[in-house]
Amino acid sequence: MTNLQRFRFPKTVVSVITALYIGLILATYFVYYKEPFIDCAKRMLIAQSIALIFQVVLNYVNFRSPKKIVILATLFISATLFSGVLSTFFNLELMCRYYGY
Repeated sequence: MTNLQRFRFPKTVVSVITALYIGLILATYFVYYKEPFIDCAKRMLIAQSIALIFQVVLNYVNFRSPKKIVILATLFISATLFSGVLSTFFNLELMCRYYGY
C-alpha cells in the first residue's frame, strides 16, 4: 500500500474543511459586508483568512505525514478551528450589536 492510499478518509475530510473555509469566507462577504456590520465583517474576514492560512498548513502536514497520530491530530485541530469560525459566523450580528462595533 502506498502512502497516498493510506488514511484516505481523514485526509479527504481535512481537504473538504479547507474548501468549506473558502465558502465561509465568501458567505461572510456576501451576507455581512453591509453598512451596519461592515467593521465587524472586515475583522471577521481577516480572522477567517488567518484561519484559512493555518488550515492550508495543516492540510500540507496532513498529506505529507505517514503517521496516523499526526493525521488524526490535524483532523481534530482542523475540525475544532472550523467549528469556532462557523459559530462566529452565525453569531456575528449578535456580537456586533452587543459590543457596539
